[in-house]
Amino acid sequence: MIHFLHAYANPAHELRAGEIAREMWPNGNVTLGHALLSECREFERGVTAAVNASVQPLLARYVEHLADQLAAKGYRHEVLVMNGNGGMVSARYVAKEAAKTIMSGPASGVMAAAYTGRRAGISDLITYDMGGTSTDVALIRNAEPAVSNEIEIEYAMPIHVPMVDVRTIGAGGGSIARVTAAGLLQVGPESAGASPGPICYGRGGLKPTISDANLLLGRLNPARLNSGPGGMSIDGIREIFARDLGAPLGLDAIGAATAVLRIANARMADAVRMVSVSLGEDPRDFALFSFGGAGPLHATSIARELGIPRVLTPSRPGITNALGCVVADLRHDFVNTVNRQLDIADMNAVHALFKKQSTEGRRLINKEAVAIREIREFWSVDMQFIGQTHLLRVPLSGPTPTRAELQQRFEEAYFSRFRVELPEIRASLVNVNTSVIGRRTEVDLSILIDPSGRKASLEEAQTDTRPVWFDDWIETPIYWRDHLPKTATISGPAIIEQMDTTIILDPGDIAEQDGDGNIIIRIGGA
Repeated sequence: MIHFLHAYANPAHELRAGEIAREMWPNGNVTLGHALLSECREFERGVTAAVNASVQPLLARYVEHLADQLAAKGYRHEVLVMNGNGGMVSARYVAKEAAKTIMSGPASGVMAAAYTGRRAGISDLITYDMGGTSTDVALIRNAEPAVSNEIEIEYAMPIHVPMVDVRTIGAGGGSIARVTAAGLLQVGPESAGASPGPICYGRGGLKPTISDANLLLGRLNPARLNSGPGGMSIDGIREIFARDLGAPLGLDAIGAATAVLRIANARMADAVRMVSVSLGEDPRDFALFSFGGAGPLHATSIARELGIPRVLTPSRPGITNALGCVVADLRHDFVNTVNRQLDIADMNAVHALFKKQSTEGRRLINKEAVAIREIREFWSVDMQFIGQTHLLRVPLSGPTPTRAELQQRFEEAYFSRFRVELPEIRASLVNVNTSVIGRRTEVDLSILIDPSGRKASLEEAQTDTRPVWFDDWIETPIYWRDHLPKTATISGPAIIEQMDTTIILDPGDIAEQDGDGNIIIRIGGA
């Protein structure tokens, strides 16, 4: 890794050092800081370059092995890899900028949500992905996920490459509930993991988890979960909840399980607030897109907590992240530092940077052997008031903004975020950004549902009833999702089960299925 202090402004010395390094150490694993991130802040640029240099050889070996194995089995097409910005890039080039793959897994789910929502006619979404150990949330406005280049990963390392702005908390189906020394009920972040897992997995777990609470309250099917040889019975799980949680809190087992879900839902609702309210957005203006194995179990409760009117659950919630790799477009993001007071910035130079970024992005996309429908571009700048540390991303309508337009758009963005006006302080133009996106061929999501499995009526799709706790025990109809009629309308309370998740409808909710097999729930029937 080669990192010179001011290479973002003049990379000549860093380029020469790179030539010398390759002569002495002739391989492709040389990272130049300015080539990866042409940004003025040397610490962030250096950390990003160091992470890239560390990951590059590992990723290169991995994708090379993957491509070779696919080719040996007859695959003759381009292998694409997801980047953290939500775009795909050829496996031939991905290792060169390995740091850009960070957070690509969560980003993939967000891209699938944006694509699914756009097809469903719901372009403003808050994504909610709950798995076994954690919950990821993100915000999508106008079918475009929020992307940030100021995200920190573990150990407070700032990786300043564009990444879909996903926030994560330690709340998943395996999150362990316990009573602290102060007598307070705490849920997560410690997780039972996959082994031994929650008690209901029947693999030796003995600590109460969110999944166990859902089972006790009838929200999960005991016949499908408690199937491990010699696994714990529901009575045994009830006894553990009563002993470990209920007794210290003065509750019975059902009261303790209810408390576990309420605390877990409150934590996940706070995560949604992080990507909405804290950024100046009102969650009531969005629909909640629930996926992951456990997301649809809790989605309606979280929507109620936040006043979100609709919940959209895709046809296959458990594979939504994988689906993102199928539907995501090619994408390249560019950033160049200007770092000038706006009133003295050279606007011709700014326009030239936008043009240079656009040209390079189109060159990279055209170089990849992937069929695309069109190329789209998005332009933005990073700005701040002089004397401030943090930057604010300001979207633009075109690549040739005037000085007055930048000032106006920055003031609007600042007021929208902080509800404060600072007309007496001058603005600074820090970075110029361009995203170049190659749109891939549309994918018909309706193929994820086998039409041959659909029943003629809702009654035929019903598999059972069982008592479920909704502030009281209610005998609740159970439906198998793949059997639902194409135009099914379901009134809550109800449970919809499928291979990869369970969907809960609270009393008063109304669910309908669209042409792609998505289930759209109107909270309280609104």
